[in-house]
Amino acid sequence: MCFPTTCGWLSSLSVAFALGMAPSPAIGAEQDDATYRVLVQRVEAGDFTVDFRSLRMACVRSSLCEPRATKADLGALNGATQDRAFDKVVEIAGQLIRRGFVNIEVHATCVKAYAELHDPVRVKFHQDVVTALLRSILNSGDGKTKERAFEVICDREEYDTLTALGLPYYGSGVSSSEVEDGGHHYDRWEIRDPRSGQMLIFFFNTDSFSPTKSRVGQE
Repeated sequence: MCFPTTCGWLSSLSVAFALGMAPSPAIGAEQDDATYRVLVQRVEAGDFTVDFRSLRMACVRSSLCEPRATKADLGALNGATQDRAFDKVVEIAGQLIRRGFVNIEVHATCVKAYAELHDPVRVKFHQDVVTALLRSILNSGDGKTKERAFEVICDREEYDTLTALGLPYYGSGVSSSEVEDGGHHYDRWEIRDPRSGQMLIFFFNTDSFSPTKSRVGQE
């Protein structure tokens, strides 16, 4: 069984293949948007059996999703947080999540804001989203070699992952560079572990980066 809109798309696709034609770019774009929308709706309804890697990849392909916030957006969010204007924080965060549900740091900000607003239900929801999104990255590899690189869809997922590992992503003991090898693209990080003083190397596979929305400026 399928919804009418889904059945219509499938019928169009079947006709295209029957005529020996590839589906048009417009049909492909509609499918990408529909996939992303359905996955988000499932999570919003409390279904955490969703494959969060698939959700993140659907975001990159969809015209409905921005995987990271702009500097201006983050400035407004951080400003409201510093002012302890938590109603404003969740208002801004809600707008950003509607633009890109997979934005880990915005969900993490919601956890703190809703805790201050004494809303444990929303605290748990956003914490569960953060956990599921981060797990989908950490389960993609261990980051120690290019072959086992963490798979990410935007630069800020790299920052979120390093933060989750207890490591800095800026400062005098941190450097990063872009690497291409065997047709794949990586960000290579060298980080001095503040706990041990040891220099660590991590690789992030950036093959899924969108050229227009996955890396914004230098931060």
